[in-house]
Amino acid sequence: MVESDGAKAADVPVSPGEGRYLCGLLYLSLLDCEPISNGDLATYLNVSGASVTEMIETFDDDGLVEYERYGGAALTERGEAVAREILWRRCAVREFFETAAGVTLDDDRAYRIGFTLSEAEVHALSERVDQPCRGRCEATTAADCDALAG
Repeated sequence: MVESDGAKAADVPVSPGEGRYLCGLLYLSLLDCEPISNGDLATYLNVSGASVTEMIETFDDDGLVEYERYGGAALTERGEAVAREILWRRCAVREFFETAAGVTLDDDRAYRIGFTLSEAEVHALSERVDQPCRGRCEATTAADCDALAG
């Protein structure tokens, strides 16, 4: 995988930048937009269509998405699991800081902190707050969780 924008956490198989694309795919899929067009993902993430195509092709090679040129992309079971773990990490960090420390983190900061912590460390934070999801985001629609929209 490409690591152009940061190191991977030991137990997350993608970089933070790659994770954003996976989370975007998950959000759009929960809007019942599957398969997701490269243009829709580019618009949602505010990135170029070329960067989406490159990332989607990499994900397809790595088994994270099923991609058909001009037909769109859909997360594989593995890709969805990675995206849901990343969103859970961000949510757990944000909830911990808000509840335990009275500090409101923006989504980007919570996302990056969640990415740098090990799974055990994120679980430790999560156990100290009232977070409904355990180990992965359990949203079934985009409206279920505000963490999906960011």
